[in-house]
Amino acid sequence: MYSKTPKVLYEILGKPILSFVIDVAKEIKSNEIIIVVGKTAFEINKAIGHEVKYAIQPIPKGTGDAAKKGIDISAHGNVLILCGDVPLLKKETLTELLNHHQKMKADLTLLTCQVKNPFGYGRIVRDRRNNILTIVEQADATIEQQKIKEINAGVYYGRKKLILSALKKIDTKNRQGEFYLTDVIKEMLKKKKKVVGLKIDAEEEITGINSKMDLSRVREVVKKKWFEQLMAEGVFIEDPTTTNIDLSVRIGKFVHIRPHTLIEGKTRIKDGLTIGPFAWIKDGKRQKHKKDIE
Repeated sequence: MYSKTPKVLYEILGKPILSFVIDVAKEIKSNEIIIVVGKTAFEINKAIGHEVKYAIQPIPKGTGDAAKKGIDISAHGNVLILCGDVPLLKKETLTELLNHHQKMKADLTLLTCQVKNPFGYGRIVRDRRNNILTIVEQADATIEQQKIKEINAGVYYGRKKLILSALKKIDTKNRQGEFYLTDVIKEMLKKKKKVVGLKIDAEEEITGINSKMDLSRVREVVKKKWFEQLMAEGVFIEDPTTTNIDLSVRIGKFVHIRPHTLIEGKTRIKDGLTIGPFAWIKDGKRQKHKKDIE
């Protein structure tokens, strides 16, 4: 990201990336939410608060080590592992994953996705019977494996004890020199445990944010859905392209938003008002017509 700001604290319409992930975990009624943090622990704790637990990973040793740090402090028998930089995942998809896990009586279930361009993702390697054999990371994939378009979405659900047992046996013998969470699959299959996948084709949902360009693309997706919701509720956004409205903003009925308008923070727009053009409102304040804003 080339920034001093922790990636997961970059905001999309006023909301940190990490908060999107926390919210979807809440939506599926998670009993416990644990965030694995490293050197930016203070900033993340300050932004997110104490509604979640924190596990510390002092030295970044890979996704496997991060998962172990988080699972170690979990009080539950089953754990769901999510990526903190994947904000578009839907609760319906996670619910389907959990149901699939129960239906298949699996020990571990992972979310996979068929994508157009799999570059950079771990590839799902299957046998002739369509059973998952392993996940191969981009850096370790052969030329043939790089052609595989079913990728690992980075979402796992399974039994805590079995996952921890597998995590203790993985090593750093790979090109990155890290503990790969994906190596848990190999270890569990060695022990004849049942590992299954739920494949989706909603590529947008599993988009990870690894650059400012990724952030911009995801922001447009969130903005489009948010504006569609607002306009379905009766708000007229005259020019969505030049208008930005934070997710925290509350707008009354029959409101008209003119072009080149920016509304941020804790702002409430009363019924029947016209805002803009060329207006910037933040936390309910602007230079003129303050009586219109609560």
